[in-house]
Amino acid sequence: MSPITLVLEGLLAVMLAVCLFFFWRLDRKLQALRNGQDGALRAAAELAQATSQAEAAVRAMRLTAQDAGRDLQARINDARATADRLGLGAGRMRSSADVAPVRGRA
Repeated sequence: MSPITLVLEGLLAVMLAVCLFFFWRLDRKLQALRNGQDGALRAAAELAQATSQAEAAVRAMRLTAQDAGRDLQARINDARATADRLGLGAGRMRSSADVAPVRGRA
């Protein structure tokens, strides 16, 4: 073998070793990226689950608020009917404090 062939083969071997080193580093980075994506997928699934739970809670709160509103309106209607029966509506009844006592002059 000629010395030029040996030098070229040595140079190719060194270049191959450098390529293997860079491929090894690239593989490690890709592996870390894949692991990160697994974590991101898991986080996305947890976020979707939390979102659906929050939506269910909002629906339940809306129903509760509607029920409370209906109950409150029924109580208001009952109170107005009772006030009308007692004559307390629209200033129909005056309290004793509103009427000034009539005093004779001496």
